[in-house]
Amino acid sequence: MINTILVTDDNVLDNAILRNYLYNERVNLVSALNGMEALELVESRNVDLILLDLVMPVLDGFGFLKQFSKTELYKEIPIIVASSLDDAKNIEEILQYNIFDYVIKPLDHTNRLILVNKIKKAIEFRKTIADLKKATKIINKVTTSATE
Repeated sequence: MINTILVTDDNVLDNAILRNYLYNERVNLVSALNGMEALELVESRNVDLILLDLVMPVLDGFGFLKQFSKTELYKEIPIIVASSLDDAKNIEEILQYNIFDYVIKPLDHTNRLILVNKIKKAIEFRKTIADLKKATKIINKVTTSATE
């Protein structure tokens, strides 16, 4: 199964660099240049992970998280924030949204490798959650059938 990662960043160079690092990971990368595009893509595609920048035009990462957190998908899709904002105030605000992880840019070679590892872990997490939901449905179905 090929997983889909939504990369939300207005920096085209960062998107290209990330694509290069994920080239051999059998993932489908979908790009959005701002939070509004990202919201539209999440609604229209099966996204397994969101990589989110905070500083973007139209709708920034904070606005995206505020709107996305109102949807049911918010609980299911892990979000990794990759941003140049490294002050405590912004980090505290972002952590209120229960994101999967936070990475500070710019990303040198080592930090890109770390980010790729975090992406792999987040996708594993997403798969585990999906498997648990399936198992819960089966258990509920069996339990309901047994009591009828």
